[in-house]
Amino acid sequence: MFMHKVRRLVLALVASASLLGGCSGGHSTLPATPLTTSGYSGPLAAAAFKITIPRPPESSRSRRPDYVSSSTAKIVFTLNTASNLTSAQVTSVNTNDLGAKAITLGGAQCPGSGPWTCTITIELPPGSDNLTMSAQDSSSNILSQQIQTFAVVAGMANSFSVTFDANASSMTVSTSSGFCAGSFNVAANQTVPTVGTTAVTFSATYQDPASKPIVGPGLPLLNVNGHTDDNGGAGYTITGTGGNVTVKVTQATQTYTLAATTSSTSATINVSATPKNTAGSSDGLSFNKTLTFTFQSGAAPPSGLLAAVEQTNTTPGNSSGQVDLFTMTNPSDPTAFNVASPATLAPTGGPPKDVDNPQDMVFDTNGDLLLANGGAGNPDFGNFACIPAGAITTGANAATILTSHLDDPVSLALGGDSSVALANIAPAPPYSLVEYLLSGTYSEAPTSREVSYSQAGNEGALNVVALPASAATPSGTFAAGFSSGANPPLGSPCNPNNGSDPAGNSSQVILKRPDGSTGTINDSNNTVVEPLVGYDAHNGVLVIAASGACNAPSSATGSTAFLDMWTVDAVPVKRGSQMIYDAGGSPDSSNFTIPGGGAGGGLAVSSSGYIAIGGSTGAGPEVQVFTPTVSGTAPNQTRATDGAPIPFDATTTSGGSTYAYGTPGKTFVTSLRFLGSSNKLLIGFHSDKASLQGFYLYDVANLSVPSNPRSGQPCTNTTCFDEFGNPVGSGPTLVAFQATTNHPLASAYHP
Repeated sequence: MFMHKVRRLVLALVASASLLGGCSGGHSTLPATPLTTSGYSGPLAAAAFKITIPRPPESSRSRRPDYVSSSTAKIVFTLNTASNLTSAQVTSVNTNDLGAKAITLGGAQCPGSGPWTCTITIELPPGSDNLTMSAQDSSSNILSQQIQTFAVVAGMANSFSVTFDANASSMTVSTSSGFCAGSFNVAANQTVPTVGTTAVTFSATYQDPASKPIVGPGLPLLNVNGHTDDNGGAGYTITGTGGNVTVKVTQATQTYTLAATTSSTSATINVSATPKNTAGSSDGLSFNKTLTFTFQSGAAPPSGLLAAVEQTNTTPGNSSGQVDLFTMTNPSDPTAFNVASPATLAPTGGPPKDVDNPQDMVFDTNGDLLLANGGAGNPDFGNFACIPAGAITTGANAATILTSHLDDPVSLALGGDSSVALANIAPAPPYSLVEYLLSGTYSEAPTSREVSYSQAGNEGALNVVALPASAATPSGTFAAGFSSGANPPLGSPCNPNNGSDPAGNSSQVILKRPDGSTGTINDSNNTVVEPLVGYDAHNGVLVIAASGACNAPSSATGSTAFLDMWTVDAVPVKRGSQMIYDAGGSPDSSNFTIPGGGAGGGLAVSSSGYIAIGGSTGAGPEVQVFTPTVSGTAPNQTRATDGAPIPFDATTTSGGSTYAYGTPGKTFVTSLRFLGSSNKLLIGFHSDKASLQGFYLYDVANLSVPSNPRSGQPCTNTTCFDEFGNPVGSGPTLVAFQATTNHPLASAYHP
């Protein structure tokens, strides 16, 4: 199989025989044959065709000669007219002297191992000869062709240049959109989005009837809405709706650019490819490949754009979702939800889909939306999807979906070097932490930047966070929490076999640097158990929220949760550790669990140092916020709670069994994210009470006693009670609520 390359076809018409009765001396003559009316028996001049056919690969060669397919098995020569011959005599020449001339790569006519220079000798009558030359494969498919007139002069060497025009059997148009879409093929009737008035470049490629790519001179003529050039650089105007589109066509590269004149333009684009017909004459080819699509521009994702997932699960066993879009009032310090236009990004593709049980999302610097789509096992192992900025604001679909080495990713983070890390919770080799790098488009990073399953102690990753650039953590460094379950430490009453089992070490936090080196935090499950990680830029520490059965020191029992602070130096150092929500009793226990890895709950840290932890007391979910202020000295630093917890587990009577926000076991905190300023916390909350399910926005810097009515919320300090039977206390203030019809999941904010 040979790669197509276009080669210069040199027609060397060498007069090896003279006209009958003409010159003598060193020239030989053809046998004297009388001229008849039914056939041609006059003199013929030998013409040697030299055709060079490339061998693969040819991508490094700069020469771009005329098109001759590597599938060429024969050249068919047909004399159409000759100035000195009648039509019957032309037929005689075709029958007796021309026709198909077979070539075999590596054979006597085309020696060597490639590239091959094939020499074909034919005989033509002197005079003005119009000839069709057709390169064909073994099935007689015409791969390229040209029709040209030659002035054949007897008694001298004749040299002519011929360009074979390619015969296109298919046309593919490709482009890219934003950082994430990469290069994709444009489908018929598809909408291709762009942001604002940015020019988008499209490339047309072709295959010949032998399914080989066509390149170089001899390519078809590219036509876009009736235009075949760039109009001296000024371009042409295509009329659209809401604005127009400027088009410029470059035949040499088979590319064209489209640029909308406004950020709300929609225009129909008609692309066609027809035979080039070199030098204005027909090459005898007949094809017309067409493509029609819509080119649409939208505004760049605005400041304050919120993307929030509703998990639909409309088909059993088929996890899918939709992304709801909102523009928040006062983006830097949001106060209200406003439905955006478009209001929804529906899932497309599949399998896999670009919105498929997304556990985490983030906007990159271009405004593209990155999603960690969770998986449900074979054949759906999850994926990393990227919806380009233009597709978001136009409602179009041109997402990139990447699946390499991903197995139920539940968290992702965007690094300072435009890298993306995804945490695989499924404990399956070969990688627990997978990275992708942005270089025009996203592609998987070298494996040295990733954390293998074995490097993670055969543990899955629960979540991941990007770390700021420093000497110890260069740009592109991530911290991730890993766990395969909690083993109680020695001395814990929960340690089986009377405490004789080895110290637990099934949980750890790994700092992964772009040079491949790592740092590790592992305290044998004293407090770092099933860890979720976040970074507190205000205090310069890594925050670890952890909980697990009997993970506490021997003085504590039950499900005990901890909030740790560690440095991110070359060797991490513990700054402090404290129990989350001490329930009292003897021994002490927090009676608080933090589901991780997409199971609900979670951890969020604001840029000003607020920490929000979502978990559950046995009665239901709560969110506890901690202040930025750090007290004490290392390694015993602590933080104060930011008022009372946000009480999604509240009851309507003291010690009662009626729950204000929904039935225990059917209520979950699904996501936490700080928006805009440092103080606004967005909480995803699932409930069997439909009117209370959705996204809650709290001001954590403004504490107050819950008041009613507030967006239909059920609690005041006289109508709701905490798990101890006390009226709910003063805590973060509810600012706004947005109900969702379906299960709310991840969110992302474009500040």
